[in-house]
Amino acid sequence: QIIHRDLAARNVLISEEHTCKVADFGFARDVAASHIYERKSEGRLPIRWMAPESLYDNLFSVKSDVWSFGVFIWEVVTLGSTPYPGMSAAEVMKKVCMI
Repeated sequence: QIIHRDLAARNVLISEEHTCKVADFGFARDVAASHIYERKSEGRLPIRWMAPESLYDNLFSVKSDVWSFGVFIWEVVTLGSTPYPGMSAAEVMKKVCMI
C-alpha cells in the first residue's frame, strides 16, 4: 500500500483520452506493513493540502491522502484556485488543526 502525500492538481496529468494520472511520487511512502507513516525529518511540505493529523502529529495514511483528494477536488471546482486564499501557511495550519 502506497500513500502519495502530495496529491494536488499540480500532480495530476490528463491524457489525450481524458484519463487522469497521478504523478510526482517524490513524497510517496510504502505503508503496507504499518498502514501509517510518521515523518521524522524536516523539509518543505504542501501545507494547504495536508490533513490535520499530518500537520499536527506528522502522521500520514490513506486517510490523509483522502483529505488531500478533497482539497484537489476543491481546486478543480474552483478552476485552479489556491486553497485557503488570502491565508498564510501559519493561518492555514491553525484553521485546519481546529477541525
